[in-house]
Amino acid sequence: MDTEIIHKELDLIQDVVKRMAANSFVVKAWLVGVLGAMITLSKDSLFVSCGCCCHKTQALLISFSLLLPVLCFWFLDAFFLKQERLFREVYKWAVKYRSQTNDYLYDLNTYVRTVGTNTEDLRKPDNTIPKIMRSDTIMWFYAVPLVLIGVIILYNILR
Repeated sequence: MDTEIIHKELDLIQDVVKRMAANSFVVKAWLVGVLGAMITLSKDSLFVSCGCCCHKTQALLISFSLLLPVLCFWFLDAFFLKQERLFREVYKWAVKYRSQTNDYLYDLNTYVRTVGTNTEDLRKPDNTIPKIMRSDTIMWFYAVPLVLIGVIILYNILR
């Protein structure tokens, strides 16, 4: 097979990996922006010194609503990291088998590939969204806002 075709295919896969990594970065940036905006816009309701029931309830509802963007962006980040890992497996497969077959040429299917009698599942057991969410690469990033929100919730409960 022509090496130029192999290089083009590998470039295509690398571009997808780069896009997924960029998406993961953008998700983190959006979380910081959205969370900062939500806290800034609701700071008067979140940190009211008045301890009356209606203000306390409103502050708790706003505090708990801060959890939603963190959890949504955490899931999205894990999704993009999962896709990035899948395409890294496609890249490894292409490097290993491209010289042996023209099957799956420019195919970005990230599941099962067969060459002769060898069938390879590109989906690895460690590459699930829940496992990626608990991985060191992103867990600590999302733990910080969760702890901050937990402190805000405790403040509003105890005041």
